[in-house]
Amino acid sequence: MLRQISLQDSVVYGPVRSRRLGWSLGINVLPVSYKLCSSNCVYCQYGWTSPAPGGEKIKRAAQLLTEIEQAFQQFVEQSTPVDCLTLAGNGEPTLHPDLEELVVGLKELRDRYYPSAKVGILSDATQIHRPQVRRALEQLDVRYMKVDAGDEATWKRINLPLGGADWQTMIGGLKALPDLILQCMFIQGSYDNTDDAHINRWIALVGELRPLSVQVYTVDRAPADAGISKVPRERLEAIAARLTARTGISVDVYD
Repeated sequence: MLRQISLQDSVVYGPVRSRRLGWSLGINVLPVSYKLCSSNCVYCQYGWTSPAPGGEKIKRAAQLLTEIEQAFQQFVEQSTPVDCLTLAGNGEPTLHPDLEELVVGLKELRDRYYPSAKVGILSDATQIHRPQVRRALEQLDVRYMKVDAGDEATWKRINLPLGGADWQTMIGGLKALPDLILQCMFIQGSYDNTDDAHINRWIALVGELRPLSVQVYTVDRAPADAGISKVPRERLEAIAARLTARTGISVDVYD
């Protein structure tokens, strides 16, 4: 039985044995008492995004980097394995007002404590058009950007964008971002983005974006909408094979 997970209660958490990232040390730059996100994805493992979040203030870069370094010191003393330092956590990390400063500081700490680890981000791509976000993203080693839909209607139905996020603006930003890796969640049940017509639109869009690679996966924890179910691995593999056959883009499948 799939279980929903609680919000991260610290700035640094893990390491998480990720299906896609190896040993990932999560970096949560957002509040710990509520989810702060520019999407309200129906499959989110943290549940629904509250329309009226709590009063906890976002910590600024200087305080966050101090806490991150303290945590790194402890993890190094414990010989904790780390393959990736991943900006993720309780929502959308690109909403942080000091993102560029955080990325620069995090890379400096990486060089000091985990020089072989990559610094990456998990993002819904809705803020990619903002100049300060774009500069921050371009300085990262790995950019994992979410594209679960091949058209605006499906995106609005499954990802439920908030705060005026715009489909065309997001797609334009993705096309201009170098060396991205797409993460694509497929679901069935009360919401479904696996029908052939949609898959054809999604493949066409991915072909336009030309990412380094694509990660195709399905729910691994209880989603916000209880009616959502996992997609069988054979269906995921069929979707991946169609994408590669039509675009030549490498695909990894996770179930």
